[in-house]
Amino acid sequence: MSNTEAETGVCFFAYNNEKIDYIQLAHISAAYVKANQKNNSTCLITDNGTYQYLKDSIDPKLHTKCFDHVVISDVAHQSNPRRHFDSPWTEFSTQFSNSNKHDVFTLTPFEKTMLIDTDYFIMNNFYDYLFDTEIPIGMHKYARYMEHQPPYMNEQQLNEAGIHHWWSTVVYFDQSQESEVFFDTWSHVKDNWDYYHLLYQFPPGLFRTDFCVSIANHILNGFNENNIVHDFNGEPLVNMDQKDDIIEIKDMNDFIILSHNRKEAWKNILTRQTNQNLHLMNKLSLGRHSKTMIDIILAEDSQ
Repeated sequence: MSNTEAETGVCFFAYNNEKIDYIQLAHISAAYVKANQKNNSTCLITDNGTYQYLKDSIDPKLHTKCFDHVVISDVAHQSNPRRHFDSPWTEFSTQFSNSNKHDVFTLTPFEKTMLIDTDYFIMNNFYDYLFDTEIPIGMHKYARYMEHQPPYMNEQQLNEAGIHHWWSTVVYFDQSQESEVFFDTWSHVKDNWDYYHLLYQFPPGLFRTDFCVSIANHILNGFNENNIVHDFNGEPLVNMDQKDDIIEIKDMNDFIILSHNRKEAWKNILTRQTNQNLHLMNKLSLGRHSKTMIDIILAEDSQ
């Protein structure tokens, strides 16, 4: 590995539960980083139990292709059940372990890091520009869904009269003092969740890192709407709704998705997404197509 590769890279957290194979999703998402981004050294952050599952379940060729570093971080995750959908008519609840996401600042092996969720798939080189800047912190401030549908209300503001919602799906940061203060503030909000949900008037039931980063940004801005966080030049995060479904993967960067219409639940529209960075939030749909994606990833080595 060259010095340049060691200085920049992408990190993923993956802690499995009984319903979702996050470790498999992390490998697929990392393969997309490798294929489409110049700054593509990768690091998996997981615990001993999930790492043992990795060794038993993941093809060693896939693991070697996808990850340059593995960091073991054993933490006691509090109960954090999250409601998921798989189509408008099927839902389930399962553990969502994300309480130590702020620890990436100390766990990363890179000087400049992009932290991305395991259900985020990089299909172009949009984020590469960040690594050539002195920007300390960057996240998406805006988002949209398929068919240019807007985010849900609690994804725009923390409450109807509340502060703006920022997305922790993609977090870019360096090792500057500004970044350290931001992550320390994120940790502080997490440790005082009960207080901040009362202060900012959002539902306390599900611990959400999106809310943590939104509040941290608000605090560090002096409790106003100025932005110390770079918003990726206003580029929106593109979300596949949990009620959408992947119909076909035609190629690595070419997805056919059935888009759910919120106003008329019976209405679905086929959309085609090519070379578009996508937050694929229906994780069971991803699981149904994981073998196809892995086959495509591994087939590249034989070409």
